[in-house]
Amino acid sequence: MAKTIADCPQCRAKYSMVAISERKGGFSGGKAVAGAIIAGPVGVAAGALGKKKVTYKCKKCGFEVEL
Repeated sequence: MAKTIADCPQCRAKYSMVAISERKGGFSGGKAVAGAIIAGPVGVAAGALGKKKVTYKCKKCGFEVEL
């Protein structure tokens, strides 16, 4: 069963948002700078470490949101 979140922010349907995809976030300049200061050139790779982002879609109106 797909993971669901509460209400759709657009149509306000209860428990209608279903996870449709997941991906890793993109490059973070702040993490790269912090990594370079702490660990030198190898730390720049820390900027590539991203947060997992999940796309949810409303079963009623089709609205999509990425969290």
